[in-house]
Amino acid sequence: MVATPTAPLRKLNVAVLVYPGVGLGDLDGPVDLFTKANSMTKGQYHVYTVALKPGPVRTQGGTLTLTPDYVAGHMPRPDILVVPGGTIGLVDSMARQQHPAIAFIRHYRDSVEVLMSVCTEAYLLGQAGALTGHRATTHFFNGDDLLAQYPGFTLVKDVRFVQDGKLLTTSGVTTGIDGAIHLVAHYSGERTAAFMAGALQYTPREAEPWPKAVEGMKFDRERRKKMGLLLK
Repeated sequence: MVATPTAPLRKLNVAVLVYPGVGLGDLDGPVDLFTKANSMTKGQYHVYTVALKPGPVRTQGGTLTLTPDYVAGHMPRPDILVVPGGTIGLVDSMARQQHPAIAFIRHYRDSVEVLMSVCTEAYLLGQAGALTGHRATTHFFNGDDLLAQYPGFTLVKDVRFVQDGKLLTTSGVTTGIDGAIHLVAHYSGERTAAFMAGALQYTPREAEPWPKAVEGMKFDRERRKKMGLLLK
């Protein structure tokens, strides 16, 4: 009996948005995972970074300077768009000031197969209208505030990621790895996803009780207003 050849895996463009102040953990997890998956699958994932304007981008705290692969409007059409988070103060300000990243997300939200946010970047998805009518999550310390700002979605707690249709939202920082492994399982198979998790010595999971925020850690919008840390 002649074995049926395995169908080649469909190639996917994975665009990762970078902006001044982007969080290293939020950015590195999905990029590293998809890059390793690309190697294992012999080129299924074309992973690239995209900035909103030309020039280098400094990460959170000025730790590293990145040279983006593309500038918005001059990049391959993305199948998966990953939007990593930054500090809550930065991302909240970006949302309130109608940062150009919001228009970028709004432009691609309906055409991509997957719109993925990591951590606090759910605020920009909310401002872009991408959360409305969906189930979604974010970092545990600002989940209640996100829902208060964008009440048109259902906040899911005690999870590391949630996929609802083409929308994939993850909780805090390292959960971007869980979300990426989830997508690799979907597009490349469970075996490849398991191999990736093993390569990273990482145990992926979907459900996980959210930790209790230590005093002063949970995002308190009114307190920050009084301290002058939010725009009026």
